[in-house]
Amino acid sequence: MNPRKLPAIVLASFVLSVLLVTSLPARAQEKKNLRIVFVSLSWNNQLPYRIAIAKGFFKDQGLTVEQIFVRGGPTAIAALASGNVEFGSIGGAQAPIRSNARGLDLHILASLSNYTNYTLLGSKETKSIEELRGKIIGITGAGAYSDFAIRIFLKRHNFDPDRDVTLRAIGGTALRAIALERGVINAAPFTAEDTIRLIDKGFPMIVNLNEALRIPQSILVTRGEMLQKYPDTSKRFLKAMILGMQVAKHNRREAIQIGLASGLPGELDLVNRSYDLFSPGYAADLSVAWDGIQIMLDEDIRTGLVDKTFTLDRVINDRILKQAQQELKKEGRLRQ
Repeated sequence: MNPRKLPAIVLASFVLSVLLVTSLPARAQEKKNLRIVFVSLSWNNQLPYRIAIAKGFFKDQGLTVEQIFVRGGPTAIAALASGNVEFGSIGGAQAPIRSNARGLDLHILASLSNYTNYTLLGSKETKSIEELRGKIIGITGAGAYSDFAIRIFLKRHNFDPDRDVTLRAIGGTALRAIALERGVINAAPFTAEDTIRLIDKGFPMIVNLNEALRIPQSILVTRGEMLQKYPDTSKRFLKAMILGMQVAKHNRREAIQIGLASGLPGELDLVNRSYDLFSPGYAADLSVAWDGIQIMLDEDIRTGLVDKTFTLDRVINDRILKQAQQELKKEGRLRQ
């Protein structure tokens, strides 16, 4: 080697090393291990995730995921805001809207279901919407998603929810089922599984809100920091979830088999029938129904919970979701 050329070679090697080092942080910052908080273990909420696990969709994206279950949206929001989890499956957009309005860096990035994941069942004497007038409807509690959804549904059918019916706080679906059976209430919203059990006892379904009320109930939430600092991780997470949803939405038999094998409870007949109730509400590609969330925001503005200047683009960030959808479309793996 010519000694006179050595400095140039050394310099070139140094420059190349610097370029390689400076290109590493973006990759190094991407995460491989993710924690996802869920507030529900119901079939409609869990199925796409369980399928993505079972079929290796997360693994194919280079991700390891851990599920954490908590009771209630406030606990999930706290876990997200603190950074203890990366993503959360939340029931309804109210919590992230109100949290964002208070200054928390939380954003809706996708939607599992763009419809309300309830049916409305009546007592054996209350079989239609019109027969709800003057009756007692059980809800989880004042301000809960079930309260909001029932109010919107009633208004759309020319009811004044504060005058034409009585909305009574009962608690969760199990407690509402007991109250309906004992005649304490005349109607109430229920999950798909509880609906089938009650139908078999003779209680009529007034409406399936999974088809009738386009207001997202099952949404995916994260911190804005996650989307900015780990965009590729977020995209890969969403790709795996979309693929899980594709099976959940379009491959009924396989989806149910995976759900049962993964430990979701229920007998095959009950699961098959409840699937017919909740699957119509699924968002096949996790797209967010902005129009439905706008209804929730308008209600919060009307009641003074959120300032009237608040706009949806402050809380919904589906930019990376669209990238994930586009990549899957190019791969020929996206079905609407």
